[in-house]
Amino acid sequence: MNKRTLMKSLSLTAAMAAVLAVSSASAADGDKSKIKGLITSVQGNTIVVKDAANVEQTITLSPSTKYKRTKGLTGVVHEKAEQTALMPGLPVTIDAVASGSGFDATEVSFKSEDFRTAQQVQAGLAPTTARMNDFGKYEALATAEVLFDSGSATINAAGKSSLDQFAAKAKETQDYQVVLQGFTDSTGNAEANQRLSMRRANAVANYLQQQAGLQPGRVRAGDGMGVATDAGAGSNAGARKVVVKLIVDKGVQAGK
Repeated sequence: MNKRTLMKSLSLTAAMAAVLAVSSASAADGDKSKIKGLITSVQGNTIVVKDAANVEQTITLSPSTKYKRTKGLTGVVHEKAEQTALMPGLPVTIDAVASGSGFDATEVSFKSEDFRTAQQVQAGLAPTTARMNDFGKYEALATAEVLFDSGSATINAAGKSSLDQFAAKAKETQDYQVVLQGFTDSTGNAEANQRLSMRRANAVANYLQQQAGLQPGRVRAGDGMGVATDAGAGSNAGARKVVVKLIVDKGVQAGK
């Protein structure tokens, strides 16, 4: 893929993301939308959800609306829930259909851990306003960088030592998550660099789980980012890396 084609592809991706970001605000009647946000109000069969853009969306619930409580980081395991589980302070994901100035919900899902936290907030066990504002905001507590030889996804001794220290810090942290991104230098073609960056991210994720002893549910799937933004031209050892971060949800941590 040449540079011009790559830039056009990136521009198209950005444009599509922008369209998706505003789809809920400009949807016509009957259009399907996925709304993610925090419930701020529950009034009978109507709830108000503040989305990621800080916009409040009015959602109407009906007898056909389905409710689902998910478990684990991936949300693959789920169980049936009831409308009565919805409450202010609960982060939700809603499949909805545009209707007038609001939306009709077809499905509402939420995480079990978020439900427990919202219950605690409602019971007055934590400062409500501060925690509601902090849900979904992540704080990085530690960062590690693992460097790789050119064309390689093998973790060297220095990298393993750094990851072991990182894992020790993670084990001391409650409700932690680990995110990681793989990068390459600017040598080679874009497609090969994309694959290599993903291999490096996967190698680090596997090491953290299989060798350093971190819980698989706490280590998110790695992202292959291709060429690092600071790679410059040609071979650059500092760009051949995986960046690993130890994060916590500020809203959850506020209740500890």
